[in-house]
Amino acid sequence: MDKLFCGFDLGTSSVKGAAFNQNFEQIFEVQKSLSLISEKESQAELDPEKVYAKTLTSLKELTAKAEKRSQNIDFVSFSSALHSLIAVDKNFEPVTGCLTWADSRAQSVVADLEEIYNNRDIYSRTGCPLHAMYMPAKIYWLKKNKPEVVEKTDKFITIKEYIIYKLTGEKVVDYSLAGAGGMFNIRGLCWDHNLLDLLGFGRDYFNRTADGKLELDLREKICDELNSEFKIVLGSGDGPLANLGAGSYQNNEFVLTIGTSGAVRAFSSEPVMDDSKRTWCYMLDEDIFLPGGAINNGGLVLQWLRKLLYDDKTEEKSFYEDIDRYIDDIDPGSEKLMFLPFLAGERSPNWDASMRAIMVGLGLNHDRRQIIKAGLEGIVFRMYSVFSALEDLLEKQNRVIATGGFTRSDPWLQLLADIFGREVTSFESFDASTAGAAMMGAVSRGYYDSYIDIDPAWEVKAFKKPDMEKHNKYQQLYSLHEEIYQKNRDVFARLNEIEFNS
Repeated sequence: MDKLFCGFDLGTSSVKGAAFNQNFEQIFEVQKSLSLISEKESQAELDPEKVYAKTLTSLKELTAKAEKRSQNIDFVSFSSALHSLIAVDKNFEPVTGCLTWADSRAQSVVADLEEIYNNRDIYSRTGCPLHAMYMPAKIYWLKKNKPEVVEKTDKFITIKEYIIYKLTGEKVVDYSLAGAGGMFNIRGLCWDHNLLDLLGFGRDYFNRTADGKLELDLREKICDELNSEFKIVLGSGDGPLANLGAGSYQNNEFVLTIGTSGAVRAFSSEPVMDDSKRTWCYMLDEDIFLPGGAINNGGLVLQWLRKLLYDDKTEEKSFYEDIDRYIDDIDPGSEKLMFLPFLAGERSPNWDASMRAIMVGLGLNHDRRQIIKAGLEGIVFRMYSVFSALEDLLEKQNRVIATGGFTRSDPWLQLLADIFGREVTSFESFDASTAGAAMMGAVSRGYYDSYIDIDPAWEVKAFKKPDMEKHNKYQQLYSLHEEIYQKNRDVFARLNEIEFNS
């Protein structure tokens, strides 16, 4: 009976499981949507129990689909969104929701932590600059604002740790999720005790760590519920696995992803740190590092523009058809309109959470066509700022691999090529994180000796060459974009100091 490899991604907006054959061709998938809880300002939480319930339902559907095809699932390997945090009690029951990467309430304590971080080599050990999305700020915020919750807390964990515990009974976190939390020494592969002591966090607050290729057994009761038995592979983070699933391991190419947010990443055999702390350095597994950078404002900007400029009856398909048309019809520069899209603050390369969006040059001649095109140019300019920082640290690139929902749009891919001045490739439609998780599982289970041996040979869906005339124009515009950004940073810092009535 044929064995199937399954990758399973615990995302922010959905959970998704995909089954692959041994040539890594996707056979079927299951996806369940999740809803963020945003009842308070800057809150962005998930309900851990609902995430688990939808995960279990998805696993049931995956096993049923496999059985219907007379196939068995050999393993399920887990991918997960980075930067989540849940406080659990001694019974491993949540006493908070799952704070996602988008939860920025901890920004209020970042200034308190700056003195601790200044003049210390914390970044060189953890690979993470000081920022509200990382564990140190989130835990510090809980201690300051919800001491009664911390009093009940036995462990601080990620959403994957919670799901793995529910499925297997094991309390363990992979190096990738630990490393992307900002409290893990990626050089020593252990929790950074020096940082924990500086912050006053107990060392017993965190689970044991392990390489992502660790294999675990399902609880007996879960096997009974699923009417199936297979191995669980601990896996890694969604970003590192997206790079693996996109095939960048073979050629060490940069992978660019735009979803709700966006990121540019590359693999490295050793930690890569930036003297200016513009980038982070995460991990795929115990041997492979992932320098990169991320932006908050990717598809999030388009969602906001759609809500602002279209009525509720406009279909999503019609909106995205408009986007493609506006990219093609409107020249670079959107008729002298520039949009710096910091609707949700900034991560890389300057880590300025106080920044907000700026529109420059808006006139009576502009309508939603130019505003949307300027928004798209602004998103890609921010991705280019991360790409440029990463190229300063690694080899120059002739090509980038694009992943994410935006790759369905040929005009957007061409815009990316024109602004970057690089060739852009995207592969046939698949979820790179679930594919990467399946690849890690296949190595763990001994089907392959290493990732380099895996050559899925996916078909190229799109290949775009830059229009160098447009690229030269965009270089001028990018210079202006950066000038506007730098001249307004102090304005937003001062604006945030003013108290407004809620």
